[in-house]
Amino acid sequence: MGVHVSTAYRMPLAFRPGMSARANTKAERELARLRKAHATVAQLVAIDLVYLPIFDRLEAEIAAAEAELIKDPIAKARAIAASQRKRT
Repeated sequence: MGVHVSTAYRMPLAFRPGMSARANTKAERELARLRKAHATVAQLVAIDLVYLPIFDRLEAEIAAAEAELIKDPIAKARAIAASQRKRT
């Protein structure tokens, strides 16, 4: 008799109670996308400082996405406040 692998084992490792596995995966994909863009823009900043505002904006968005992912309202508020300070 062979062993059948259940679909329950396909659940993401970072699953958090109260959040669907699909939504959590979407949030993690968005965070990965932001981090990749941040790394790309970091290379551009090294070439030309004109990209620095984009780099700063991505840092703020990463902080907010991380806070959202861990469900920390204080961290999210701080990330939003930091983002607003950088814009002014």
